[in-house]
Amino acid sequence: MLPQKLKELWVGMEENRRITLTMVSGLSGSEFVSRKEGEWSIAEILEHLVLAETGTSKLIRKMLKENAGKLPAYPADDSVLTMRETARSLDRMTEAPEVAHPKGSYGKEEILRLAAQAREATRDSLTMLAGADPRSVEFPHPFFGSMNLYEWPRRIILEHERQHHPQIERILRDLGK
Repeated sequence: MLPQKLKELWVGMEENRRITLTMVSGLSGSEFVSRKEGEWSIAEILEHLVLAETGTSKLIRKMLKENAGKLPAYPADDSVLTMRETARSLDRMTEAPEVAHPKGSYGKEEILRLAAQAREATRDSLTMLAGADPRSVEFPHPFFGSMNLYEWPRRIILEHERQHHPQIERILRDLGK
């Protein structure tokens, strides 16, 4: 069982994923990979989200492993876990770090399978995170600067997927969906 703030984070991530999958569920394979010049397809958006989520999950595990035995316990009152302001707003992002650029080589079934695998790994990472104070370890993001292990999944998984929903909606409108 996850502590309250991590549970809320998980529930929000799952709700965003449900919305994403509902939006793209009726698309054919060709619609899924269809793209306008200079824009990402829905497949590429999902690949980008999977890359960001996978990287965040791996980062949490790596930082917990590197600091094993040195971190304070998860806070008894986790309402102290909050988001700090960053130098850049996620809402205004028009570019992605190179590591999260999609390669565009996945079809619908494959990227959906990878998204499900990434989500399982994220659940495991959050379970591991419940054993340490997420504020006690920070790691720099190339655009947002230093973020702790609560801020990483909140910003890079939860808020990030939500931020791509209007982009997916625009593509669906262009496809006549």
